[in-house]
Amino acid sequence: MKRFFASIAFVAIAVSSFAGGLLTNTNQSASFVRNPMRYASLETDAIYFNPAGSAFFKEGWSMSVNWQMIWQDRDVLSTRFLGQPNNKEYKGSVYVPCMPTIFAAYKKGDWTFSGYFGMPGGGGNAKFDDGLPLFDALGTANLANDGMLGVSAFESTQYLFALQLGAAYKINDNLSAYAGLRTNYTSLSYEGAINAVHPQAGNMGEFLALELTQSGIAFAPIIGVDYKVGKFNFAAKYEFRAVNIIENDTKELSSQILAKKLGVDSNLDGKIGALAQANPALATLATLASLQDGEKFRNDAPAILTLGASYDITSRWKVMAGYTYYFDKDAKIQSLLGKANTMKTLSRNTFEILGGVEFQATKKLLLSAGFQFSDFGVNSSYLSDVSFIDDSFTTGIGAKYSINDKWDINVGACYTNYAHGKGVNASTLSESTYLRKTYNVAVGVDFRF
Repeated sequence: MKRFFASIAFVAIAVSSFAGGLLTNTNQSASFVRNPMRYASLETDAIYFNPAGSAFFKEGWSMSVNWQMIWQDRDVLSTRFLGQPNNKEYKGSVYVPCMPTIFAAYKKGDWTFSGYFGMPGGGGNAKFDDGLPLFDALGTANLANDGMLGVSAFESTQYLFALQLGAAYKINDNLSAYAGLRTNYTSLSYEGAINAVHPQAGNMGEFLALELTQSGIAFAPIIGVDYKVGKFNFAAKYEFRAVNIIENDTKELSSQILAKKLGVDSNLDGKIGALAQANPALATLATLASLQDGEKFRNDAPAILTLGASYDITSRWKVMAGYTYYFDKDAKIQSLLGKANTMKTLSRNTFEILGGVEFQATKKLLLSAGFQFSDFGVNSSYLSDVSFIDDSFTTGIGAKYSINDKWDINVGACYTNYAHGKGVNASTLSESTYLRKTYNVAVGVDFRF
């Protein structure tokens, strides 16, 4: 089971981002995994990365099916706990055995109609069997008078599926434009517990137990342009903000410890406001009201601007560069406890710089490598045990093998390393160091007919 007793950003505890912004996954093809700079792509994955470029596809159908396996280490080192050093390490892991993406386009004359299905907001399961220092500290802070400690363990699952449909028009031999709409479906779940543990007597019951799911649908228009001249290709894309409202489906919100103190049954759902008002000593209980069934939250996907360019140095060598800007502070993400807008604590918006190179080793074999540097506007106010990400550097390598003029196979591997962030929680006198790494392998098949 999963337990939450803190200001939790919805997408942060699960798989918020493997390669991309705070809330956005940009690793949407095997071609990206072998070379992250895809914003000037004219291959099938341009449907996502450079949709206006699809106007320059060959006549007929172009399709791509991609599979990725991703695993991530998320560790927290607690260097202080309620004023006492303990240097405890909390091990967390994320594993996604299958993250699929599918692309399809049909070109007829100057028009290309395309579709994409994938997970641009992340997906997977995050487990913290040892809990996190913030949860342990908050539980202990409320149990200390009874001589007990709070010990937590929880699990989180997140999926954001997207279906994008649109059309590109070839204005002339050099210029094209695109307009489309993406529909996002968000599904989140939280399950866990904070247990009350006596140093001698052991487990004394659950201080808080929560099992909760959330879901919602949002829409984002997308526009783009592509300009080809000589050996150069330039592209730009703008994704509008997707305003998303998600709602609690609370299956369990209970506390054995509080039930004994208040003389009520353990189910707290729908009762928190009245209980807190009746017992001023438990006024902080009111902050749990946002966990109750039917509560609604904002969980937007931010607007994104991407720019890309590629240049054919020779018939065998190609280089490319790109830039991404995420309008994070304009999005609204409300925390699970208290509904505070976590994006307002950011210092600034996120930006990324990307680069890549491709080498046509043989007629059938293309080798590639690339990088992506992500600079987030996070600060000590944003970082916490449940919402930690810092500047990252992603490197990818791989190859494309062309079986014939209709079938290509892409394979790639990439690694993302994050800066070691630090966060301090003044209310619990705890300090944490956050360690995070991501590994990714992918295979994709492109085909045309």
